[in-house]
This record gives sequence, structure tokens and C-alpha cells, in this order.
Amino acid sequence: MDRNFRKLQVLGGSYYISLPKSWVENFGLEKNAPLAVDVRNDGTLLVSPKSKTDQRDLKEELVLHMSPFVVREIIWHSFAGETNLTIVSDKGFDKKMRNQIRRFVNGLPNTEITEEEQNRIVIQNFGYKKIPTRQLIHRLLSLTADMFDDLIEDSIDDLQYNFQQLKKFYFILVIHIRTYLRTNVYVTEDNDFTPLEAMDYRMFCENIQRIGKILKDLRLDEKVMEYYQIIRQYYNDTMDAYLKKDLEKAHENWMKKDKIVEMAAPYLEKLDYDDKDKIKLMILIAQNIKKLAALI
Repeated sequence: MDRNFRKLQVLGGSYYISLPKSWVENFGLEKNAPLAVDVRNDGTLLVSPKSKTDQRDLKEELVLHMSPFVVREIIWHSFAGETNLTIVSDKGFDKKMRNQIRRFVNGLPNTEITEEEQNRIVIQNFGYKKIPTRQLIHRLLSLTADMFDDLIEDSIDDLQYNFQQLKKFYFILVIHIRTYLRTNVYVTEDNDFTPLEAMDYRMFCENIQRIGKILKDLRLDEKVMEYYQIIRQYYNDTMDAYLKKDLEKAHENWMKKDKIVEMAAPYLEKLDYDDKDKIKLMILIAQNIKKLAALI
């Protein structure tokens, strides 16, 4: 990283500094070019240009023309942060395609079909911008902790519900991150993170979702419960380290995984085939928990 020093100037009651010429030329900037200036909590300023390819803001309405891949386009643009999509078809939508669009839209968080005509379908996403990014991460962590508890209580309906919520909140977080990385604009007022931190958030939450996927299909019995409780405590300790930003505890948890895997050996020796598979899934959970600890 190159560091340049500039003297603070005053003109007409306003404070300013000159920008490095090489930086301006590198991005092809001209007079009146738009720049984003973010004030971070540590007192630093982040100045970011918008390149020609990224210069457009999210559109008030994005029109998609009917094609065999239109559902994929809907999902892609939703991930990119578009909130108003209109799909048009010169020949009209057949029943199969209309139902396919409905089914995929129903699976997206806070997203509804607000208008539906023979040749036109309007899709809108409501409210996801209001949730701060860090709050989304906390929600993902707590939903997964609830899933650990649901399995102990054999609350399968709650387990499935919490997993659906986990998927929705993960989807919203991906929208936040992709919108920021694509446009260099923060989706919410929670704007104190860098592109590198944004990618760390994405990887951190991807590992949470992987844990949730394993828990969704896991079923317990008395033979594996003791080892399951060890895995559950390992997750809770790592979640606590993240919430408290306790780097020492995070490092301890990162180092703990190998010992926890070794503790599985007696179970793998004496259990039957089905229960061995359950222990192996718990080991996989432990591996993902270690990855969480590494990203704290």
C-alpha cells in the first residue's frame, strides 16, 4: 500500500486535500467525477471512485425480457441488490413458466410479486436494506445455536423452521456484500468495513450455513448424545468469542478442533454403521467451527 502525505488546505471555509495524480489517472477520473467518502468509526476516511463499469446506481426498475433463463436472471439480479424487477414477454407467460417464477420468488426473503399481467410480472424486494450487516451475522449465529438446541429437544418442526430462516438471512447478507463490492456503496448505514472484511463476513457466514445444513438432516440418539454435546459446546464457545471479539478465546477454539476430533475415535470404534455416520457429520461440523474461529 502506497502512503502519500498531503497538507490540509482551507478555501472559503471548507477543508480539502489534493488527490495523488497517479490515483486520479489510474481510475480515469475527470472534473466533477463522483467519489464516495466514508467516515469510519476509527476516524479514517475511505475515498472510493466509481469506475465506468460500476458507475450506475441500482435502478429504480430493471426490465428483464422473457427467456428460458429468466429465473436465473431474477436470482442473479436479486443477489446483486436490485429491488424492482419487471419481466416482460411479447407472447405472454405460459402456465409452467409463470408457476416457476412464482415458486422461486416465494423462496426469496422479503420478496413478492406485486403485479401480474399476461405479458408482464413485477417483482419487488422489501426491507432487506434496513437490517445492518453485523446484525445479520448475529442472527445467523443465534439461529444455528437454536438448531443445536432443537435437535436435543427433538423439535424437528422448529429445526426446519430455523433452517429456513437461516437460509433467508444468509441470502440477505449475500445481497449486502455483493451490492457493496459491485457498486462500492454500503447497503445500510452499517458502513464500517473494508472490501477485505466484507469477504471475511461472506466466508464466515458461509461456514455458519454449512453447519446449519448438516444440523437440518442430523438425528440424535443416546449413543451419540455425549459427543454431540461436546460439538454443541464447541460452537457456543466460538460464537461467544465472536460476539465478544475475544481473540484469545478464538485462538484457543481454533486449536481445540484436533482434540475434539480425537475424542471421536472411541465412538467410531464401537458404534454401528448409522451412528458412525452421525459422528462423522459432527466431525464435519467441528471442522467448520474451526474455520469460524479462524475468521474472528
